[in-house]
Amino acid sequence: MAAKINKLLRGVMLLGMIGICSCTKYNYIDSGLANGVHDCSMWEYFKTDRYNWDSTMIMIDHAGLKPLFEGTGEYKQITFFGITNNTIVRYMLDHNRKLDEDKLAGEEVDDSEYWHRVTDIPASVCVPLLKSLIVTKRLMLDDVPNGNRKLIDGKKDYEEIDGIVVPTMLSELFLWVVRGDYGGVQHAGYASLNMAKRLSTAENWIVGSTDIQTNNGVVQAMGYEFLLRDF
Repeated sequence: MAAKINKLLRGVMLLGMIGICSCTKYNYIDSGLANGVHDCSMWEYFKTDRYNWDSTMIMIDHAGLKPLFEGTGEYKQITFFGITNNTIVRYMLDHNRKLDEDKLAGEEVDDSEYWHRVTDIPASVCVPLLKSLIVTKRLMLDDVPNGNRKLIDGKKDYEEIDGIVVPTMLSELFLWVVRGDYGGVQHAGYASLNMAKRLSTAENWIVGSTDIQTNNGVVQAMGYEFLLRDF
């Protein structure tokens, strides 16, 4: 089991190295994620790119949240800080690796505790993970002001500077944009959208592909390196 997990983990780590930023006005990591406007529901958009969203769809359905993404739920417009298949697989591998470590430490671990499929993750775990990443309105990169989030010297706490606080279905995110210079003009270059769980020691994350628009909302797709452990 451990050898199989380590082999899969190496593959995941290789995929996680793919994201490279381009020098365009809007941040886009070439992670294979489509960018642009899609004349369909968010759920239908996911179906056009199963390479990135197949496990995401399974998790959403398993959590009973599919209507939100179809546009038939309580909220007609949402923004989803989308977790791709790669993030979900890594989350499962980390869980299984921890069980292997527990076994080696002499703890009793039942084989049923391992996650081999997305549906092995308890729905009670999937629901809060997803809700922590869903904002109940459309939110575009241009809606987020410049800002920063940095560690306070000598502490583990972060200082949130400018930016914007947005409530999710479960908690709050802190969002900010970092704009580069272009042609000698300050803040005229690329713009990267950043997010973190608010008032926490969670890591800072750059959105991989911004402003993927659908009829019932916006996907701000997280890069392949994004980790769910803080959410």
